Amino acid sequence: MKQKQILSLLLLLCAALPMQAQSMKKLQNKAQFEERLAREAQTTQSIESDFTQEKFLDVFNEKIVSKGKFYYRKSNQICMEYARPMNYLIVINGSKLKIVADGKKSIMQLNSNKMMNEMQDMLTACMVGDLSKMSGNYQLEYFEDARQYLVKIKPTSKAVQAYMANIEIYLDKKDLSVNRLRLNETATNYTEYEFHNKRFNTLKDETKFSVR
Repeated sequence: MKQKQILSLLLLLCAALPMQAQSMKKLQNKAQFEERLAREAQTTQSIESDFTQEKFLDVFNEKIVSKGKFYYRKSNQICMEYARPMNYLIVINGSKLKIVADGKKSIMQLNSNKMMNEMQDMLTACMVGDLSKMSGNYQLEYFEDARQYLVKIKPTSKAVQAYMANIEIYLDKKDLSVNRLRLNETATNYTEYEFHNKRFNTLKDETKFSVR
């Protein structure tokens, strides 16, 4: 698989309603928020949830909706099992990425390229809300309302800007888990995730993250 395809795949995983930000106010105590976020990230050993993915491509002028299961285990272990409209599996375990589609499996190394390695860290940061994974190549803005925090992430690197415009992460104020995640690839193309039925520190099945 070519590098551009791999980077595009990682960005599709990073994916929140875009207009919600207008009703949110700027977060005043950013230091307190970041401190709490760091504490929550330290105590989260695993996450299991259902997810719904909505993707819009202007070339098709339609929304494509997929559903599946999301699994995370500390650290850098992510599994996404797509069940509808088709079976599709993506696993990241450390520096390895496994994809199973149409019964065909492919495994590749992510740390062989600096850009891919950065995308992997960004993916972990976005999916589980651990912003300590973000490098200095991104500008972060913080907003809030009564129920959620919003973190808007904009890349400053031109290399990353070639693949995405910005990311929006909505965090539940109760436990700082990710409720929604939106990747705006261009002005019109986006991928959006909604996570529900979340369970924390209950995952026992290590085979979910096998890359063999």
